[in-house]
Amino acid sequence: MKKIVLLLPIVTGIIAGTSCTSTITQLSNDESAVITILSTDSLPIPKDSISLEKKVSSSPKKYIYLTIDDAPLNGSSYIDSIILSTKVKTNIFLVGNPINESKRFKRYHEILKENPFIELYNHSYSHADHKYAKYYKNPEQVVSDFEKNRSEFNLHHRIARLPGRNLWQLGDRRKNYNQSGAEAAALLAEKGYKIFGWDVEWKYDPKNYSPQQTIDELIDEIEHSCNTSGTFTPNHIILLMHDQMFAKINGENNLSKLIHKLKEKDFTFEYLSDYPELE
Repeated sequence: MKKIVLLLPIVTGIIAGTSCTSTITQLSNDESAVITILSTDSLPIPKDSISLEKKVSSSPKKYIYLTIDDAPLNGSSYIDSIILSTKVKTNIFLVGNPINESKRFKRYHEILKENPFIELYNHSYSHADHKYAKYYKNPEQVVSDFEKNRSEFNLHHRIARLPGRNLWQLGDRRKNYNQSGAEAAALLAEKGYKIFGWDVEWKYDPKNYSPQQTIDELIDEIEHSCNTSGTFTPNHIILLMHDQMFAKINGENNLSKLIHKLKEKDFTFEYLSDYPELE
């Protein structure tokens, strides 16, 4: 009785799903045949597939930090409703003086404080009364102004943004220290504050609340900043907006639309309290 070994051509359609080499034995009265089938595991993987897989898997995660200054003001109610509906992590820098001077702003402060997706941070009590040069001539008074805001409104995080200054100090990392306000930032840092500036700003005209960039232009600016390492920390983009920008709503300043488009671009929304101090 003879044993015949046949090596059959590999047909993808027949062996699909085979995960290892299989041996099939067929017996008859006069002879037996052993047929060896090679699995697809033994086939070479195209180089293009390998490079594509590496490109996809190595794409860095992109983080966006929505930061809104000068709250509570006339845009607070709208901001609160959008953040509740979109459920994205949002960072709001609080100015205390309007809360104590207006029942409406006091109510807005309460709704922002109760929003589970919002963290409130320190933007000073007085906002320098919009007289920045004079304000920063007395760094110790600046510190007192921030400390008053923190204690009166029970701000848990020692996270701050200086009024009118895109100035950074996170541990030993600094940026834009060649301007007034640097000495105040250093004193605040000694008290444990992290001082945040911003990477991209959604600018607006305070006369009619119209943005200076369309939402698509802003998205392009954010992505360009990310792709060219134009951020304080790579792949971590801090976007600055202002509360009063949303006092009058139109299609141009649609915060919900902006958030939707950022989600489409695979940005992850995060709190500044989770911003990496070192990268």
